[in-house]
Amino acid sequence: MSFVRFDRYVDRHAQSFAERLQMLCRMPSVAARGTGMRATAEAVEQMMQRVGIGTRSFRIGNGYPIIYGECGSGPHAFLIYGHYDVQPVGHLTDWSVGPFAAGIIDGKLYARGAANSKGDLLARLAAVEAYQKSFGKLPVCFRFIVEGEDGLGSPSLYRFTAEHADLLQAEGCLWDEGYRDTKERPVISLGFKGITFLELRAHGARSDLHSKWGTIVPNPAWRLVQALSTITSPKGVITIDGFSSHLAPVTEDDMKALRAIELDEAGLKREFRIASWVRSMKGEALIKEHIFGPTCTICGIQTGHTEAGPKTVLPSTAMARLDFRLVPDLTPELVVRLLREHLNVRGFRDIEVIELGSAPLAKSSATSRVALAATESALEVYGLPPIVYPMDPSSGPVGAVCGASKPSAPVASFGISYAGSNPHGPDEHIRLDDFLQSIKFIGRVIHRLGEGKTRSSGGARTSGIHEKVTH
Repeated sequence: MSFVRFDRYVDRHAQSFAERLQMLCRMPSVAARGTGMRATAEAVEQMMQRVGIGTRSFRIGNGYPIIYGECGSGPHAFLIYGHYDVQPVGHLTDWSVGPFAAGIIDGKLYARGAANSKGDLLARLAAVEAYQKSFGKLPVCFRFIVEGEDGLGSPSLYRFTAEHADLLQAEGCLWDEGYRDTKERPVISLGFKGITFLELRAHGARSDLHSKWGTIVPNPAWRLVQALSTITSPKGVITIDGFSSHLAPVTEDDMKALRAIELDEAGLKREFRIASWVRSMKGEALIKEHIFGPTCTICGIQTGHTEAGPKTVLPSTAMARLDFRLVPDLTPELVVRLLREHLNVRGFRDIEVIELGSAPLAKSSATSRVALAATESALEVYGLPPIVYPMDPSSGPVGAVCGASKPSAPVASFGISYAGSNPHGPDEHIRLDDFLQSIKFIGRVIHRLGEGKTRSSGGARTSGIHEKVTH
């Protein structure tokens, strides 16, 4: 099938697609702050309807809207996940361009959410439009699920998938995590690590005190640091009692996949401005650890006086936030239990462990229909064989969305960013050429998903409904 007409459509509408993305990126949808979330959800729903997707908006309790949509028809259905919320911007002084200005400089669009993940969502919508304008009706049914709580751990989405599993039956799922590495090779992932996000708290006096009392009043900051020091070794190995005994061995198939992955170690170190990797790892050991190694990361510590100017103070509280990235056979529930028991045995019963969010891991086959459609299309569009990760080092609600299908839907994940996009950090940006090339890539994925023989998913069809549902 020739994609000349499709590619020409994308090229002719390149400015329009970029302007739509700029408009969406100018909406400050930071889930942690709650500002502009409903307006952004409405804008996303209108953009979906504009390209012919029938939509329904769900509100789960007090959560942010979840936009569900369907388009296309036929016996094969596939899920497309996206989110319209973005991470907090951090310090404005770290940004060269306003985080919600969506300015374009030297062919790069700078904005919070450009890389993670409004750009990915717009690329998928643009591909649906371009395909239908070029070839007519989609050859498969796409079921879109777009949420606004990715940065909060997706609590509404978990309830939605439990209550509306019938809407999520599919043969596979396309996720929005991926990039082009330092050698411009597209990276495709077939699964994701799980995660559990925790807060540890230590308490002292009823309020901050003059530090002269440090001789006789317990210091919760030291208490917390001492507890944290038992969780990992100086070399970064997780030392929680019983933790390592629950790690499943890496299978031979996965080892074979790892051997095909080439990590640009020197390029990444230059990009990150670091001298070496943890434990001075390199080569195959580094790749294996990156993809199949569990993590315990201190994401932030807060205690005492951290503002400008000196202040000799004995803190009343100390808090640390940790995330654990989970690999087979770790679960969020298991990790929380092991951590609690580990602290108790060492006399740290007073340290509170507060669960902030979690997600199970998800892992699927390299021979699934979505995996083959993604890898073959990537080679065609980018001219380079993609780097295929059997499991992405990042995490998300993949298990909840894909697990709603019976049997569980395999996943293939890819995105529009590149190694220097800096998602979650200052000056987050994408290259507009990558954005347009991704639209062409997704168009070919759509075509390949409609080809060949596969099991029936029940002849799903577009609903064409536009309604609000509140739970």
